[in-house]
Amino acid sequence: MTQEQDDPIWSTAWQWVQREYDHESFDARARAEMTAWLLADPLHRKAYDRAARLWLLAGLVPPAATE
Repeated sequence: MTQEQDDPIWSTAWQWVQREYDHESFDARARAEMTAWLLADPLHRKAYDRAARLWLLAGLVPPAATE
């Protein structure tokens, strides 16, 4: 496992990023829960920002060509 996988803050941040982009299930209640988590600790926000950048970068990577 990588250091990030062993870090519960990173894991939670990554889960929030994934949930946020699932527009069908990410409602106002989920947004409020995520906001509370982000405000609870500055480390939460740092991890979330890193996870969101990773999500964005992954979306910019073109899919592998299938032969």
